Amino acid sequence: PMRGPGRREVGHGNLAGRSLRKVLPEDFPYTIRITSDVLESNGSSSMATVCSGSMALMDAGVPIKNGVSGIAMGLITDGEKFAVLSDILGDEDAIGDMDFKVTGTKNGIVACQMDIKIDGLPYDILEKALIQAKEGRAHILGEMNKTIEHPREDLKEHAPRITELVIKTDQIGEVIGPGGKVIQEIQKNTNTTITITEVDDRGLVHIFSTNKEDIEAAVETIKQITYIPRIGDEFDAVVKTVMPYGVFVDFLGKKSGLVHVSELSYSRIENVEDAVKVGDKFRVKLIDIDPKTKKLRLSRKALLPKPDYIKEREENRQKGHHRGGNRDHRENRGNNRNHRSNDNRNKDNK
Repeated sequence: PMRGPGRREVGHGNLAGRSLRKVLPEDFPYTIRITSDVLESNGSSSMATVCSGSMALMDAGVPIKNGVSGIAMGLITDGEKFAVLSDILGDEDAIGDMDFKVTGTKNGIVACQMDIKIDGLPYDILEKALIQAKEGRAHILGEMNKTIEHPREDLKEHAPRITELVIKTDQIGEVIGPGGKVIQEIQKNTNTTITITEVDDRGLVHIFSTNKEDIEAAVETIKQITYIPRIGDEFDAVVKTVMPYGVFVDFLGKKSGLVHVSELSYSRIENVEDAVKVGDKFRVKLIDIDPKTKKLRLSRKALLPKPDYIKEREENRQKGHHRGGNRDHRENRGNNRNHRSNDNRNKDNK
């Protein structure tokens, strides 16, 4: 009959949940649900849930710290003699004196639960049960590792995804735009959902999607909007306006700057319109930022190979600089000439 989970299912779920919660990363931004449908069993279905749940988390790409395995230990005793059983069957659970479930990683125990039918449990029996359980867990974990040993590097394709970016609080307005125009355009173009909250003087941007490529596109767009220009950076640019003194280009979305006519080419350009057209694409380098207006000066020439005559001219300048360094003594030579002239005049007077 169709009914909700019973006391047994709830208890098993709590034990499995405690076992797996210990290895989850603290900063994982997802809600996780593991459903274990047990169709048939002749042993501990809760320990099977722990083992399969651990493997399912790895397969889903959840970066758990370690794999978790579990085993149910049993006990048969007549008061004097005893036998500790590993991985008990249904009959051994029914007629036995103990059901001791132990879960853990390669580093140690993470959860346990015990049901006993006798009055108390001697220390030596508990010690033997824990040692035997450790051996059993290690064996089961080894078998699990043959199928999957580490979490996937990325979430599965059909898994919902979330990415977090941190921006400055004064950049939140740039990302949102007037009336939300910018953020709505990003969401529409990338098929994502974006939320922005201000926390501790930081802007936290969360991007949601079921597609990795869409999230990457949204992240790249936001990074372009919040980019702080630095001299020496290079960009792919598109010519938007041609003027007699140079061209204005757009790069990183809607950022723009001037490429002066002298920075377009090593060759002399008489008419800018003859050399560059609107829509032309080329790579530019940021060479200066106006400290007052924050306008950007870009150069195409800086990324072009230097012609031979330019190299020769620079070499000649360097050589001339070295020769010029010897000219610092001209003043002394002049003083020497003055001394010689004075000596000659003295001789004439004599």
